[in-house]
Amino acid sequence: MEEYKEHEIKVLDIDVKALTANLEKIGAKKVYDDTRKIITLDTEDRLYLNKKDKLIRVTDEGSIKVTMHVNQSKPEIKEGIKFKTSRLKETMDFFYEMGLKQISSVQAPRISYELGKIDFDIDKFPAIPPFLEIDIEFLKEEGYELETLLKKLGLENKKVVTMGTEDIHKLYGIDYFEEYKM
Repeated sequence: MEEYKEHEIKVLDIDVKALTANLEKIGAKKVYDDTRKIITLDTEDRLYLNKKDKLIRVTDEGSIKVTMHVNQSKPEIKEGIKFKTSRLKETMDFFYEMGLKQISSVQAPRISYELGKIDFDIDKFPAIPPFLEIDIEFLKEEGYELETLLKKLGLENKKVVTMGTEDIHKLYGIDYFEEYKM
């Protein structure tokens, strides 16, 4: 599981227009700009999320990405197992036959940039302000310290967190699964 460990931070309440201009100014290349459909799956009694601390998500972003987050409620040790499939309907049918059903679904625009090996994802969920996700695994290899990078992006005074999207919603007093429930 160690190879699936997430190495990311999130910067909250960003100005998307200013951030995209700053990303391009430092040489980042836009690699994605579209709306993703994000579906969360669980059993009727929420076995995975409530009892096993796992979150199962299917994301349609052109290709179908399936992710199981392990230790979902503990961002400091959260890990993910990911794989891609080619067809949403067959993927959902597979999980349905295993006893899993959709518990939430949301359309969330995303703009992604790459700067060398550093990935930047600007996420816009309907119920909260936009935030930036930075994969920090290769920061040093690419010649950056986090503080320096944030300053170059005009984000040095923004709140930085290491929590998942569901917990970010909680910061705004919103239950992700209720807000986007099926």
